[in-house]
Amino acid sequence: MILKKKTVNLIVDDYAIRCAEQRGSGLEEITLMEKPVPEGMVEQGRIADEIAFYEFFKGTVQEWGIKRRKVRFCVPDSLVSMKKETVPEHVKENELKAYFHMEIGNSIYLPFENPAFDVCLLPERDANDGQRKALLFSVPLEELNKYSEVFIDAGLKPVQCDIRSLSAYRYFAAVEGAKPGKVYLFLEVNLNWLGITIFSDDLPEFMRYQDLDIPLKNWRCVPAGENAFTWEYAGDETYLSGLLEDQMVELERIMNFYRYSIHKGRRTVTGIILYGDYPDLAKVRERIEENFTLPVTILNGYASPEKIAALPRSFIPVLGLALKGESS
Repeated sequence: MILKKKTVNLIVDDYAIRCAEQRGSGLEEITLMEKPVPEGMVEQGRIADEIAFYEFFKGTVQEWGIKRRKVRFCVPDSLVSMKKETVPEHVKENELKAYFHMEIGNSIYLPFENPAFDVCLLPERDANDGQRKALLFSVPLEELNKYSEVFIDAGLKPVQCDIRSLSAYRYFAAVEGAKPGKVYLFLEVNLNWLGITIFSDDLPEFMRYQDLDIPLKNWRCVPAGENAFTWEYAGDETYLSGLLEDQMVELERIMNFYRYSIHKGRRTVTGIILYGDYPDLAKVRERIEENFTLPVTILNGYASPEKIAALPRSFIPVLGLALKGESS
């Protein structure tokens, strides 16, 4: 009997690390683990205390028994920049990386120096000016290397990195099924930040990271079984409600920007997909439904489209990462 190799899929937040150890390429043979990250080690996605985080992560790898595994991981949303750029028609797909290497810092400008980047050629083209469109994803190379070096030093073998909302969409498409012609706004609500990504025709068109200005000390971690946790809010409920209302205003502004500024009124969001580790997503959905006449779906975790084996909703981006496959 040939044993399937195990791969580890990791996502690190300021307050938690989540892992899906996977045998094979699907979600049927998967082990989920999570652990709170001590405050101050990671701040807004950046490793703030490299020595402390390395010691913490090395101990976690030993505790979970995942040493020498291949690892996929998601780049924190706070580090990601997404831009649509034009590419001359004559540039071939296998020449895209070289073209952007030359143009970044010259005709293409990013919010940080020395980026790591990937590029996706879009089907859009303008025959009149000989230009094509491409999506450029970039992150600060220095921050990306910090994660890679910690993973390597702790005994793992990084093989791929991904963007969190793309992983969530991959899970949604595999388990729920994305419908042609629909425009989905993915809203990930977490303990101290939220992410908004708008997808159309399986491609992201808009991406936004929003810090919620909620101190992590206001959240209490509660054990919920072996290698599993839930979170309870221990701060000012009035302040939290006010933040939620502020996000409704921001959500409306973003949807209007997408409809009128990006698409000149010709396209609009048709549904909202809600997920994340915020413990009361039902209340978030209620607020959205009070403010907008759009269907709101709370995305739940499952191992397959048959939805027989339920998995924690907080692992959805990790599950999508596990579906990436080494050839993607």
